[in-house]
Amino acid sequence: MTLPIRRASRRRAPGIRRASAGTPARRIAAAVVAIAAAAAIFGAGTSPAFDMRQLDVHGASYTSTASLDAALGLTDSPHPNLFALDTSRLRRSLLALPAVSDARVAVELPDRLVVRLTERQPILVWAAADQRWLVDVSGVVIGPTSAGAPDAAGLPVFSDDRSGRTALAPGDTIDPTDLAVARLLGALTPASLGSRASGLTFEINDANGFTVAAQPHGWLAIFGMYTPTLRPPTLIPAQVQCLRSLLGQVGERRIVTAYLFPEGDQCGTYTTAS
Repeated sequence: MTLPIRRASRRRAPGIRRASAGTPARRIAAAVVAIAAAAAIFGAGTSPAFDMRQLDVHGASYTSTASLDAALGLTDSPHPNLFALDTSRLRRSLLALPAVSDARVAVELPDRLVVRLTERQPILVWAAADQRWLVDVSGVVIGPTSAGAPDAAGLPVFSDDRSGRTALAPGDTIDPTDLAVARLLGALTPASLGSRASGLTFEINDANGFTVAAQPHGWLAIFGMYTPTLRPPTLIPAQVQCLRSLLGQVGERRIVTAYLFPEGDQCGTYTTAS
């Protein structure tokens, strides 16, 4: 018996795909588009149509126009091209200003730059060497102020007459211990002490440290010196309670000076008018 012979089928070798004739054309078209886009950006970056003509600033109460212009680079170039501005860099420059805690910078075509500032808010005035400074809650010196200025209205004023005090400038920071004391004493009011005084004044000097005086003509309370460890500001609530008790028991009309050095059951000493 003869078996049939099966012929092996031939497999076609995989064909070689020819590159499409349209590929170079697409590449050329893409390159042309890229060149056109670059040219358009260059043209916009040099066109006077996109020069800044309007500057909108929001939230600038303590930041001067001069310092703002300097931070934005407008001193030498008052009408920069908006396409050439680096808003991130401008934001960093604004954050370096003493009064600024946060900032946003945005471009609004064709000719507007919008700046929104969040400024530090003063909680007290630090007076030293014939200068008065606004200070925020973290102790940063925001900037100068003057007696009776609206930006200082209602803020406690601490007159620093110590001989070893250092000169202050915007951006400096008040000593942390001094700041802690000032925040506690600055929160006092005549009513919180049971006093009928019209106001309180605060002073720091070499002889008595921190003092509080009733105005217009009243008692003087000596709170003393403070250090971070040996005599920390945490002593102040007990001193305030002692002062309140003295004013209530002895009478604020009789007390001339109260020395507030509480220890045990003792509040300190006081002097009365002769």
